[in-house]
Amino acid sequence: MREQRVDGDGTHMTAGRRFLIPRPGRAEPNNALALRGFLRDDHTCVYCGATGLPLELNHRRPKAHYAASSPAAKVNAPSNLVTACTDCNSAKGPQNVAGFAAMLRGRGVARRAVASMLRQVRRQRRRRLP
Repeated sequence: MREQRVDGDGTHMTAGRRFLIPRPGRAEPNNALALRGFLRDDHTCVYCGATGLPLELNHRRPKAHYAASSPAAKVNAPSNLVTACTDCNSAKGPQNVAGFAAMLRGRGVARRAVASMLRQVRRQRRRRLP
């Protein structure tokens, strides 16, 4: 097993060779895009249907699944953004919607409820932003 350590400058040292691990792109949707996403989704969490809770803009395909060099317009495409409550967004984490659905089924959420959630996400994805 090779020894690996991180230097203070963010580079990694492995068996005498240095290589730089690029930082992930910080492609955050702007406030206007977020507001349009909330309006499109009627200020409702597309995963659980909750209203009146703090909401966040969620990436259906997480930013971590894109290359660091991917343009922000691709990562933050309206079809990739949905409204989610804080609980659903943190439960989903860095996985895609199919992975989130599988996790919910594995935790005992009824298959019918998960299928309904997936339909809602697909429906919202196809709607145009206002």
